Amino acid sequence: MLVNTTKAWDAIMEAWENIINSTNVHFFEDFVKDFEILCEPWPLFVEYVKKTWLIPHKEKFVKAWIDNFMHLGNLTSNR
Repeated sequence: MLVNTTKAWDAIMEAWENIINSTNVHFFEDFVKDFEILCEPWPLFVEYVKKTWLIPHKEKFVKAWIDNFMHLGNLTSNR
């Protein structure tokens, strides 16, 4: 378990970036497992992330899904 709060937060953010930048579904699943293990001390946080973001919206922001469509580098809908 990570004791230092800053180091814990940095590790969690790195794990989250790994999830977002997953290039295929296999990597995505592996990174989610790593995220769950890293965040074991905070089960409510993991549940929130999975139920609010990963399960319903992963196709909208994880590279494994968004890179399946031609978007010409445009990753936002605002001007």
